[in-house]
Amino acid sequence: MINLILIILIIYLCYLNLQNINISNYIMNFYNKYLKYKSKYIKFNECFKNYNDDLNYIMNLTREFSIYRPIESDNLNYVKKRIIEEMTKIGLKINVQNFIRNINGRDYKFSNLVGQNYNVSSGFTLLGVHIDSPQIDGCQSSIDAATGIAINLMLAKKLLGINKNYPIMLLFIDGEEAIDGPWSSTNTLSGSSYFVDNYDLNIINKVYIIDLIGGDIEDNKIAAFSNNKSTFNDLEKLSKINQKNFDKQIFINPNDFVSDIAIEDDHVPFVKKGKYSLNLIPYKFPKQHHKLTDTYDNVNWIYIEIFYKTFLLFLYSFI
Repeated sequence: MINLILIILIIYLCYLNLQNINISNYIMNFYNKYLKYKSKYIKFNECFKNYNDDLNYIMNLTREFSIYRPIESDNLNYVKKRIIEEMTKIGLKINVQNFIRNINGRDYKFSNLVGQNYNVSSGFTLLGVHIDSPQIDGCQSSIDAATGIAINLMLAKKLLGINKNYPIMLLFIDGEEAIDGPWSSTNTLSGSSYFVDNYDLNIINKVYIIDLIGGDIEDNKIAAFSNNKSTFNDLEKLSKINQKNFDKQIFINPNDFVSDIAIEDDHVPFVKKGKYSLNLIPYKFPKQHHKLTDTYDNVNWIYIEIFYKTFLLFLYSFI
C-alpha cells in the first residue's frame, strides 16, 4: 500500500514538473494550508471542549438570575453584583454607567454594566442583553432574559479562553422593559439609549443583542427583519452553521424568510446612531413572554444548546 502511494506521489510530482510548476513552492504552499487547517481544526474542537461544563455554567446562572428583578429592586442589584463578579473572574475591564431618567414625572435610577477585554482598544464585538424584568409581580423572566445574561457571560469566558486577544465587549442593559405603563418610546430602552449617547461607539465594530432565548424550537425561530437589511449576511451565516451542525433549525436563512414585524428592542438606539446592530430575537415571541410561566423550569435547553453552539462558532469565525 505504501509503495503504491509513493508511486502515485512520484507520478504526480513528475506531472507538476512537466507543467513547469515549482515543486518546492507547491509543497510549501500545501504545507502552509495544512498547518492553517490543522490550527483551525484544533481551535474548532476547542469551542466544544468541556461543553457539559459550559452548559452547567449557563444553567446555574440562569437558575440564579430567574428572580423577579424590576428596576431599582434589591433582586436586580443582586444580579448586577453577580454579573460584576463573573466579569471580574473572566478578566474583563469593568465600567458601570449610573444614570437617572425621568419617566412620568419621577426620577428612576439605572446602571448599565460594561465589560471589555483589557488587551484590546478597538474593533470590539459587543454582545448585549437586558437585565431587568417587566413590572409583573413575581415574574422570574428566565427567557426574558436570564438565559441571555448567562449565555453572554459564557461566550466571553469561552472566546477569551481560546484567544486572550479576542475583541469582546459585554453590555448588560438596565431599563429595557416598560416602566410605569405600557410600552412607549418614553418609558423603554432606557439603558441602551443612554449607552449610545455616552460611550465611544467608534471602538465598536458590530453589536449583537440577544433576547428571549430558550423557547419552542418550531414556534420561536430567529429571522431577519425587513427594516434591518444590513444584518442579512450574518443571519445567513448563522443559519448555515445551524443547518450544518444540528438536525433542528432555529436560525432562518434570509433567502427563505424575512419578517416584516418591526420589533422595538435594545438594538434600535444603535441602529439610529448608524451602528451595525443585529437583534437575535424570535420574530414570534415565546408563549411565556411576560407571564408567570416564564420560569427556569420552562426553559428549552435543546434550544439553548443550538443557539449557544451556533453563535459560538459564528463568533469564533472572526478569529
